[in-house]
Amino acid sequence: MNMESTDKNKKKDFKFKSLIKVIGYSIDGLKHFYRYERSAIIHLVAAILLIGGSVSLNLTTIEWLFIIFILVTILAMELINTAIEAVCDLVSPEYNPLVKIAKDCASAATFVLSCALMCSFIVIYVPKLLRIIGIG
Repeated sequence: MNMESTDKNKKKDFKFKSLIKVIGYSIDGLKHFYRYERSAIIHLVAAILLIGGSVSLNLTTIEWLFIIFILVTILAMELINTAIEAVCDLVSPEYNPLVKIAKDCASAATFVLSCALMCSFIVIYVPKLLRIIGIG
């Protein structure tokens, strides 16, 4: 074994300073996302409306956890999608059919999660709304 391979396998010491740096990088990523990605504003508005509208519907703890989990998962997928798009643009600034596939698939993953959110909205909210208007 050479010195280089053993250095890579060394356990890294936990340092509070490095944790702060990592958190800073994450915040930079969120800043970029909300500053430059149009889907970020759509996601933020949808999340605010969904959470705001949910307050008066007496959701159970499980329902709240599920809605929050889906919203956060969609946000995470949007961030991954943004990262994939940035790397694809760096690697291949000109049109490339493989880059198109990568970008389309990352976008599709976000779309699938959004569909899951809509399904959960129907399952959780529609019965509650029907009861409020006296139909359920």
